[in-house]
Amino acid sequence: MKKEELIAAGCMVPDTLQEAMRNSGREMNVIEGSREELISFIYQLLRENGKENTFFDFYFGTLSKEEKQKALSVLSIEQASYLCGLNLPESREEVYFSYEETLFAIAVRLSVTEMLFSSFYFPAIQKMVWSSFEGKFLLFWYGEAEKCKS
Repeated sequence: MKKEELIAAGCMVPDTLQEAMRNSGREMNVIEGSREELISFIYQLLRENGKENTFFDFYFGTLSKEEKQKALSVLSIEQASYLCGLNLPESREEVYFSYEETLFAIAVRLSVTEMLFSSFYFPAIQKMVWSSFEGKFLLFWYGEAEKCKS
């Protein structure tokens, strides 16, 4: 999936923090907690938003071989095997995905272990979460007028 398709689905897809803050209907919130609490937070948004309307970006295919090996080290054997069996795009233009249970769980796991940054898009409830390498998530809201901006 490409960025344009994500925007057409009603997601706010900013390229920078400044753009996200400008397009957001409110100030961003910093979500802190243990790994388990951050995972719980993402899955609560998933339940509120609905699986059919949930999207995320996942840059694993664009990583170097060394970076991939490091990221795989925090996954279960099953998750690593699943991920290695996928033909993920190497292009940074095609890193957006519709919800799929296993890949979403892997993206969340890599996010909370600070191995790979991902964004999670919840257009039905007009929220977007950026995972962070500081053990925190950034939560953005956006209003009806802003939701088609990029």
